[in-house]
Amino acid sequence: MSKVIMSTNRRTLLATAAFAGLMFALPAAAQDCTVRIGAVGPFTGAAAGWGLAAKTATEFVAARINAEGGLQMGDRQCEVVVESFDAQYTAAGGAAAANYMESVGVHAVVGPVGSPETTGFRPVAARSGIVNIAPSYSRDVITPEFPLAFHGLQAPVTWGPFLVRRARDVFHLETVMIIAPNDQGGTDAGHQLEATYQGADVGVTMEYYQRGTTNFAPIAARVMLENPDGVEISTLPPGDAAIFVQQLLEAGFEGTIGSLGGGGLGPIVEGAGGAEELTNVYWLEITPSDHPGLAQLREDYRQLMGDEMPGNALFPIFVINAEVVMDAVRQAGTDADGEAIATAMRALTPTSHYFGSAGWRGITEYGINHELTFPPGLGLIINGERQPTEAVEIPTEQG
Repeated sequence: MSKVIMSTNRRTLLATAAFAGLMFALPAAAQDCTVRIGAVGPFTGAAAGWGLAAKTATEFVAARINAEGGLQMGDRQCEVVVESFDAQYTAAGGAAAANYMESVGVHAVVGPVGSPETTGFRPVAARSGIVNIAPSYSRDVITPEFPLAFHGLQAPVTWGPFLVRRARDVFHLETVMIIAPNDQGGTDAGHQLEATYQGADVGVTMEYYQRGTTNFAPIAARVMLENPDGVEISTLPPGDAAIFVQQLLEAGFEGTIGSLGGGGLGPIVEGAGGAEELTNVYWLEITPSDHPGLAQLREDYRQLMGDEMPGNALFPIFVINAEVVMDAVRQAGTDADGEAIATAMRALTPTSHYFGSAGWRGITEYGINHELTFPPGLGLIINGERQPTEAVEIPTEQG
């Protein structure tokens, strides 16, 4: 299995110097110690947009902290170094990623991204004492069996009923076809979505495809034959979603397109050839697009990293996840003890430089309060007109 392994301290130092406007790196105090944080996800293949967003977000948060002098660890400020690994959206890749992180002494990781990766990562991470925070929609993404695993956002079981009912009412949806890859990543999320739509009295047809498919014309033809009111594509990786939307519209589909998952609007617009080509669309905004913190995040990223912020919908979530992980390491006073980091993480109020404070939940769905409560939103295009985002407040729970 090929792999991509990266250590980004040099890149972080260069970004730090650019951000500070200085021709030197960190203060002497920060050069005396190093904190290692991991980033794991698919950096190649159709799901690479998600994995690279996790990697880049972690590097960005590290660079911002380094620009401020380093992460406060007791009476020292330490340079943050990011170790990353391409888990290739497979269980074997997830296990290999955890083994690599153990070998380089990393005990706190942003990622993995997908359900297959998470399945392979967690047993090795549990044995090795590695904390991780993942965005997967796996039905057991967090569980008391793995007390070092945290969930970086909420799954459809949490926000789905509100968003699906709203979409049903706006677009008069009576039937929906859910498109999903036929592996764990697609089936876990697909079954959750199926139950959520059915709970809102929307008829559901499931259509699975082989991951790695590059021609979706046969599936588009089946959609046209079935003629549902809407098509739900949230489990498709960004690359797949763009190709599918393009071929679906070329086939003549005039119904509603939904994406209540990680892809957001971007792949739909890409596939359509522009937002002006879209008529009726609804999508999960994992971070509401009109949140004032997004503008500051874009500006800080531009100044610090010398480039435009990645457009992937999960990028702001990964920034939040990296902030929370690094805050837990700071509170624990160590990057070498996963149990101490997890204990500190449970005790802190999750806080983002850009998106304020949130809380923890998850005891009802997962049996453990390890899920962040930063609120998502519902994006809508109705008859070709973009609507204001409708935010969904997520309540905290007592563990």
